[in-house]
Amino acid sequence: MMQRRFLSLAAVWVVIGSIAAGQAEDRATVQMRDGAKIEGRIEELTANGELFVRVSQNDQRRIPLSSVALIDHVGGASGLPSTEVSEATGSQHLLLLSNGSSLKGQLVAIRGGQGSANGDQPRAYVFRSGGRDETFSQQQVSRIYLGAYPFAAQPGPAAAAAAPGLEAGAIGAGAIRVPATAGWVNTGLRVRRSEYLSFNTTGEVQLSDNPADRAHSAGATRQAPGSMLPSVSAGALIGRVGNSQPFGIGNQTSVPMPADGVLFLAVNDDERSDNAGEFIVQIARGRR
Repeated sequence: MMQRRFLSLAAVWVVIGSIAAGQAEDRATVQMRDGAKIEGRIEELTANGELFVRVSQNDQRRIPLSSVALIDHVGGASGLPSTEVSEATGSQHLLLLSNGSSLKGQLVAIRGGQGSANGDQPRAYVFRSGGRDETFSQQQVSRIYLGAYPFAAQPGPAAAAAAPGLEAGAIGAGAIRVPATAGWVNTGLRVRRSEYLSFNTTGEVQLSDNPADRAHSAGATRQAPGSMLPSVSAGALIGRVGNSQPFGIGNQTSVPMPADGVLFLAVNDDERSDNAGEFIVQIARGRR
């Protein structure tokens, strides 16, 4: 009897050790579309699009997948390769595997493993690509971009030289580059609702292959119906706080913030692939 009891306890410790190892392996950084990051164990993605993340023993988050930009198992959602980011700005989800390969499609489900409704089954990531569902273990998954990745890398000074004759911006300490070819650029500045920010924007952008189709921060004399803010002139400087609605900035020098969160900037246009140039933006807190 004593021997049987001893073997039973040993088995329990093996199980506990396996669970602990699984918990460590399942940890990831979830990067939200407002710039916030959540560290925890990925437990489940349900059919109605809710991602369950276990931050601590008493803190389980239920997050709409539409609010998530990236699930990163390997890099803490920082230092991301520019080649990945450029691929991740499209509408499809981008799955990066630990063997170096990648797939485009849609993350359909995360199920199995500790904390899920099917805790007795191994953790599985289901990804739909080319009309076919494929299943991957957590160990096979490095990163998953959830489409339209909003944090564009800021390019170097050569960006404005893509089209001749464009007016260059005045680069100073703390200046933020907003290329006409990029989407939303993360300023890294967390703002408060109703707080006023002062903007000093220089530079010029070209909005198509037509050399005359240019704009300063106030925008061109035309509009872009399919742009992020159709009611504002094409080429104008626009902003967004977190995942809230975009708002116009243009050549205004003082603008109230509509929400709490991280500020993003962009050039307002409906087709960025044929653009050139950039705005250089200096931001200060308070009115000018």
